[in-house]
Amino acid sequence: MKHHLSSLLFVLCVLYIAKQSGCYKILAIVPSPAYSHQIPYRRLWLELHKRGHEVVLATANPIPNIKSQNFTQIDISQSYGIMKKLDFVQFRFEGKSWLDIVYEKLLPVTKVFAETVFNSTELRKLYAPESNATFDVYLTEFLFAPATYAFAHRFNVPMIGLSSVGLLAFNEHALGGLVLPSHEYTWEMEDNTGANLPFLKRLRNFINMSYYIHYYYHALIPYQQKLAEKYFGPLPPLLDVLKNVSMLFVNQADVMIAARPKLANIITYTSSHIEKKLTPLPKDLQAFLDGATNGFIYFSLGSNARSASLPLEIRRMFCDVFANLPYRVVWKFEEDFPGKPDNVYVGKWLPQQTILAHPNIKLFIYQGGLQSSEETIYYGVPILGFAILADQDYQVARMEALGIGKCLEITTLKKNELENTITDLITNRKYKERIHYIRNVMQDTPYDPVKNLAWWTEYVIRTKGAPHLRSSLAFQPWYQRCDMDIVMFLTISIFLIASTTFYLIAKIVVYIHKKIKSIDKQKIS
Repeated sequence: MKHHLSSLLFVLCVLYIAKQSGCYKILAIVPSPAYSHQIPYRRLWLELHKRGHEVVLATANPIPNIKSQNFTQIDISQSYGIMKKLDFVQFRFEGKSWLDIVYEKLLPVTKVFAETVFNSTELRKLYAPESNATFDVYLTEFLFAPATYAFAHRFNVPMIGLSSVGLLAFNEHALGGLVLPSHEYTWEMEDNTGANLPFLKRLRNFINMSYYIHYYYHALIPYQQKLAEKYFGPLPPLLDVLKNVSMLFVNQADVMIAARPKLANIITYTSSHIEKKLTPLPKDLQAFLDGATNGFIYFSLGSNARSASLPLEIRRMFCDVFANLPYRVVWKFEEDFPGKPDNVYVGKWLPQQTILAHPNIKLFIYQGGLQSSEETIYYGVPILGFAILADQDYQVARMEALGIGKCLEITTLKKNELENTITDLITNRKYKERIHYIRNVMQDTPYDPVKNLAWWTEYVIRTKGAPHLRSSLAFQPWYQRCDMDIVMFLTISIFLIASTTFYLIAKIVVYIHKKIKSIDKQKIS
């Protein structure tokens, strides 16, 4: 009996140790105070927790109804205050480009993002010098707060970067990727990209992109370095920490982007935030949509841009057009809206996916947000896009290129242009047919995208950072990556050889000419 009992205890100990050895401690920080920057990763956190890993998540939008000792959420939503002060609609109407916003607003805004993380009471306890906290991997957003990369150094763990808006050109450059200033994928250039652009436009893009990357290297990174060292003490260069990132998880469907070379350690995924169980509609909204016998239009500018910030004449134009249409309209509008047409329902916050899933919907008018693009494709709703900021110019242009909608410029919009475009998108079946095809392409994958991300997270831990997937170009000078020094050497050499040859030929011709003239003179004399 004693022998059996001891054997049982031994087996239980082995099983316990085996279970513990397969469970990892994961730290995740997503600093951006924007709902659209948080929800693409939620299923990943839940999947990692489901696999038995301990997750510590710092987020501006905590996941509701999570009660587990192995899932700790740290609320860093205080930084929403500075985001609410940024009126992106006003910036659009003032003619500010995304690069203008970066140069004018980025440093103070990203300082708030990073300091909100560093000043969190729970996180301070974790990274304090006397803390015994340990982790196996660190996942963080790869956008505008590189000071937060310091956590990877503090805990001496591999880092996985996250991006919900594609990959920044600066990060692509720093990691040894190929930066193409005029390629459609380079969203920082907004609507200035495309195939076969004229020389002067490509030259402008090249200059703007060079300055943009220079700004990151010589303004943002040093600024964030000092900020991180204020809390962590002396650190290695954050640029080196960035370059040693193990992997990047980029929220992007391949069919929704223009194809281009991709780094080996980039894993793309899409539509992870699509709800399995839709949020119920308010009763009055449910009745409004159910009664839309001719169908309805849904209009929203997302979570970072506000419809209430639209100039009065633009709002009135939309109202006049909506009043003349035979459709009902649901409009996400953040304030009271006196004088709205009778066929328009206004709500300050609406369950977007439930609305898009309604059988009576005909059209989605939106700002070009990536998650909204994924949702409208998933639910098969044609779109009309009005870009407001950041990657949205690229997104709406790409939706038009895919044949699933159209894009217009909201700052120069005309009433008949809006009405005609809406009518065409609703009555022409080609948009609906095309979006169903794109949806099938997006969903045609051999694995669950979120389970795939969880597997790669574990892989990074198992392979101690997956160094074999990093591009060796990341640590080469920029001029060596494309052999620019060799190109310059050959150009100068060819120029010198050609100019010297031309000079010698010219000297010989002159010499021969003089000789001939002197001979002619001698004959005459």
